[in-house]
Amino acid sequence: MKSRVLGSVLIVAGITIGAGMLAMPLASAGIGFIPTLFMMFALWALMCYSALMLVEVHLSAPDIPALSVLAERYLGKPGRWLISFSMLFLMYALTAAYVTGGGGQLMHNLERWFGLQLTPVQGALLFTLLLGGAVCISTRLVDSFNRILFSIKLVALALVLLLLIPHVEGQNLTAMPVQNLLLLSALPVFFTSFGFHICTTTLVRYLDGDAAKLRFVFITGSAIPLVIYILWQLATHGAISQEAFTQILEVNPTLSGLMQTVDSVVQNRSVDMAVRIFADMALATSFLGVSLALFDFLADATRRNNRPSGRMQTGLLTFIPPVLFALFYPQGFIMALGYAAIPLAILALLLPAAMVWKARRAGNSTYRVMGGTAGLILVATLGVFVIVVQLATASGWLPAVAG
Repeated sequence: MKSRVLGSVLIVAGITIGAGMLAMPLASAGIGFIPTLFMMFALWALMCYSALMLVEVHLSAPDIPALSVLAERYLGKPGRWLISFSMLFLMYALTAAYVTGGGGQLMHNLERWFGLQLTPVQGALLFTLLLGGAVCISTRLVDSFNRILFSIKLVALALVLLLLIPHVEGQNLTAMPVQNLLLLSALPVFFTSFGFHICTTTLVRYLDGDAAKLRFVFITGSAIPLVIYILWQLATHGAISQEAFTQILEVNPTLSGLMQTVDSVVQNRSVDMAVRIFADMALATSFLGVSLALFDFLADATRRNNRPSGRMQTGLLTFIPPVLFALFYPQGFIMALGYAAIPLAILALLLPAAMVWKARRAGNSTYRVMGGTAGLILVATLGVFVIVVQLATASGWLPAVAG
């Protein structure tokens, strides 16, 4: 059982740590390190608490059914439809983010290494064809690719932190927000980066509904990304001044702009190479994981067969919408991550709070997360708040953190 607990901790950490952390320095560019630090601790605590609420919901049913089944059991057909729609919305938004980010990175890499000049749309199409093709061929091929890329990502991340942290300057870390409203604008991007809740049903079953072990897994598993995020923010905000970050947002508010700024500030070829490799691997592994989940979701929903023709049809349904997003919003990496906060808030905050409340009223809760009704109200309120902030940012009522 100890090996299962360790494996579960790594699953939570692996799902959480992805390409979203690449957007963090850009999203918090005008905020500063210290306010960002407080925001990350608050979001980690919130997402841990909501994960334990999901544990309570799952343990209220002896058969530990899927989350959609529990939603229908406690909230009726609308609950099940809302779960399904939110899952689809979340996976499409994340896939769109990774297509735009990955396409931009591929475009700049090809120009830098081979002198090939592509448009952002061409970069997004090529990125999708290369990695999306693997998804369409087979899950086994995705698994083989992902193992290799994930190993490279971990090594590159370790090198990035080791090489960047010596360049940290204290004066860069003490910079305060250039505009207080930017704290709100950055919230959806950071919130999305702490999302791991799609794995709760699997882990509750895997650990046989042991509440103590599940509590340890979700707290520890999400604490690992928190530490890594803090180190990543420390390295980037400490090495790059707020003025340099501001110039990124004015000239090139994309991942490639961040890479170029790191190169110009640090002026160390090893740091530049490590950062670029980590960014490429993070985008690739995140894209493979999310798009595979979306592919399987759509295959089940549309009842496509597993033959080449059926997988091709499912592949078109999977990748055409994200590519269209990249066509209209070639710099929409952070925008798509922000929109992903809406379905994540529904899945991780609003629905768990509603289902726990229903389960307690029905007397089905065998395990209760602390906080009582006040905790449920707080989580639901924060879920609504995240959605309102993202809609306000998208509508221009709040300042955009980046393109």
